[in-house]
Amino acid sequence: MSTPAAPRCGYVALVGAPNAGKSTLLNQLIGAKVSIVSPKVQTTRSRVLGIVTEGAAQLVFVDTPGIFAPKRRLERAMVAAAWAGTEDADVVVVLADASRGIDGDTQRIVDGLKSAGRRAVLALNKIDLVPPPQLLPLAERLTKAGIFDAVFMVSGLTGDGAGTALRDDGGERHLGGAR
Repeated sequence: MSTPAAPRCGYVALVGAPNAGKSTLLNQLIGAKVSIVSPKVQTTRSRVLGIVTEGAAQLVFVDTPGIFAPKRRLERAMVAAAWAGTEDADVVVVLADASRGIDGDTQRIVDGLKSAGRRAVLALNKIDLVPPPQLLPLAERLTKAGIFDAVFMVSGLTGDGAGTALRDDGGERHLGGAR
């Protein structure tokens, strides 16, 4: 087995409100079921890793618990684990459920990243549930925070847009610092 001339690896944290579709998108990006998917909130209680290798690049996706306003000790631990995932990542992807719009949890995530000085990529998820004319105004409102380097519209369920999030037209990687 030969080693590529310039191997690259990057960590990509998937963060978002509970039930934003982080685990579903992770499974879609990996091409296998590596993370449990359920309509029940807080199904993901700790970080789940999924790895994509293509050529000399390897992306390690980190599926984090949903970020919300915790009330109990277990909830605080889950939210702390999600925020820890953003600190360790090369790229942070904020998944926003387009069908819910900008809820308090999503706004809290954007504000938290902004106050930490972190750049991120915005992925509007569940675009299959929203009329297309509503997507651009939603993306525009979220990007006003000034922390997003790129915006993708995806459906973790159907896979629409998921491949675009990994590559631009030239085949270069968008995520994971694996350019």
